Amino acid sequence: MGQLRVGIVGCGAHGRGHIKGYTATPTAEVVAVADLDPEKANEAANDFKVEHHADYREMLDRHELDIVSLALPPAANLDATLASLEAGANVLISKPLAMNVEQAKQMVEAADRCGKRLSMGLQNRFSPEARALRAFFADGKLGHVYHTRIWHGHEMHIPPTTTMYRRELAGGGVVFHTTVHLLDVTLWVLGNPKPVRVSASSYQRLGRMKTPRVSWNGSADECDIEDFNIGLVHFGDGSTMTIESNWMMHPRVRPSGAEVLGDWGVASLRPLKIEVEDGDDIVDVTPNTDGDRPGTVYEDFCNSILENRPPTILPNEMLDVQRILDALYEAADTGREIHL
Repeated sequence: MGQLRVGIVGCGAHGRGHIKGYTATPTAEVVAVADLDPEKANEAANDFKVEHHADYREMLDRHELDIVSLALPPAANLDATLASLEAGANVLISKPLAMNVEQAKQMVEAADRCGKRLSMGLQNRFSPEARALRAFFADGKLGHVYHTRIWHGHEMHIPPTTTMYRRELAGGGVVFHTTVHLLDVTLWVLGNPKPVRVSASSYQRLGRMKTPRVSWNGSADECDIEDFNIGLVHFGDGSTMTIESNWMMHPRVRPSGAEVLGDWGVASLRPLKIEVEDGDDIVDVTPNTDGDRPGTVYEDFCNSILENRPPTILPNEMLDVQRILDALYEAADTGREIHL
């Protein structure tokens, strides 16, 4: 296989994660980074021995890139994606894909028009546990899945950056930036059922706490996103999913996870566990994934280009995730059920 030339846009913590991900991928070579903050760009360039630019457009002009990997706030993803695709690069984007589904559609359509691949950094799909659970469901061994519940968040922590707690940059809060990972992988292991309607309610606890847990230099008033959301999604196959997102969990509250209820048993992710009913008995049939090598989203994206195949994370699946995210916010904001 050849080696793909990669440019990274955004040199914060997420961007440095992208750089490390490609550096660990034998088929990729990071050749340049870009960030509006010259200090971050220069630091990343020195640490990883690559060129740096103050503007991604300058990077696109200077380098012939196979991949542009975006680690930007959602508000910046649309313009950077369109520019990168038109420059001839394939594009991988950190979650969430866009500010809304209309922007996401523009990005998908541009990738089709330019004949390039577009995917997202939803790395949870590449865990051995997720792959094993997806294979189990694909074989129909749990019967019809009638309900799934997922819960995800942080222990008393809202990320300390305006690109996460200001809605005009972030698009949303805990659902957009944290639960999106578990939502995507759970949809994937279920075979990506089609969402048809959504209801939800949101809450911001931070501003109502006696002593707000603010992790940035400023006040709780600067935060205008939700730190809690509860939603109900109905799918075309008749199943349902509850989604509980919370950035202000107490440490003793259950850890993040997913549980799937089927006609013949129950399965969970985080931890992986599958129990099926056999008469009066409940039998543990959890597959052993010890020793299975986890893949990475960077490796998969590179190989999809070199092998001329679709990436694991497909545009139509990304759009469905975005549709659910949008509907969770619209339903919470309007107090009505949203039909997709």
